[in-house]
Amino acid sequence: MKNFGLTNTLLVAGTGAAFIFTASPSPAAVINISDFTEWESIGNVHLSGEQAALFTGDGVSDTNLENFLGLASGTLDTFNGQNVTDGSAIKNTLTVQAGDVLTFDWHFQAGDYLPYNDFSFYSIGTSLNRLADVLQVGNFGQTASRTAYTFTTGGTYTIGFGVVNTFDRFSGDRFSGSNLTVRSSRNDEPVPEPMTIVGSLVAGAFGVALRHKKKQQQKVDSDV
Repeated sequence: MKNFGLTNTLLVAGTGAAFIFTASPSPAAVINISDFTEWESIGNVHLSGEQAALFTGDGVSDTNLENFLGLASGTLDTFNGQNVTDGSAIKNTLTVQAGDVLTFDWHFQAGDYLPYNDFSFYSIGTSLNRLADVLQVGNFGQTASRTAYTFTTGGTYTIGFGVVNTFDRFSGDRFSGSNLTVRSSRNDEPVPEPMTIVGSLVAGAFGVALRHKKKQQQKVDSDV
């Protein structure tokens, strides 16, 4: 199995004003892709440590894409309701536990116009998930976002990303290409380090004791 190039950050759940954190034997993890150089690719793809850039121009046929990703024949055509002619994709394998979350940032640039609905996607095993398409972003439009996918069942999965060009058999449009860039996702707020968690617990307990002492003093003053 290839190295997926991931950074796993343990999720810690907190309850109460004193920030009491509970641990579990198998805590869920946020999984960020940290290196694309070990990914397998097909079509017109440029891989680096930080990102993967996929293009429909000079790509491979939809049949080759489906075989590469382990999708059933005709999946891409059925998914979009149009004839997919060519595209590019990358894949790798990942072993997860139930509750783990895969996160990634992406950017889709449409190089086509309606009714030719080029689209980008990611796949988890044989499940196909749309990222963006021409219908969403408009003719020659673009969009960027962050996606998080939660695994409900633990196991080893093939993870794929792809972008494809669509073609109306009667019009002849098959050369206007689109592209997808996938990047590592970084948490906006880092998970507290162990000493920070301990400090929060101490500060919280101190605050509770201080409030209790203040209430007792107020009661004494009112009784005088």
